[in-house]
Amino acid sequence: MAKKVDWESFGWEIVDKVGRALDYWCHNVSGDTLLDCYSAHAELDLYDLAEEFAGWSISGITEKDLELLQKMPKKYYDKFNRYIGREIERVVRNLEKEMEEELELS
Repeated sequence: MAKKVDWESFGWEIVDKVGRALDYWCHNVSGDTLLDCYSAHAELDLYDLAEEFAGWSISGITEKDLELLQKMPKKYYDKFNRYIGREIERVVRNLEKEMEEELELS
């Protein structure tokens, strides 16, 4: 018998994995400015973000995670997709604000 998935817990887990992977990517790997890196990811949906970092040891995102994301009921997927989108947008706004403040000081 198949184990019932706790979609809420899985959603928070995958959002955490994606967020940590994106942070690591933008801070340590990408070579773009932080603003450019986060901005480039702001329009991607949760599945695309997870797929981008899947199989990468630092992310912990597995093929099984991707399969579960595809099976996730729409109401949960939409909730977590909106959440990760808002978090990336928040980071972008904060980075833009920091840049503006730096320009004002110089």
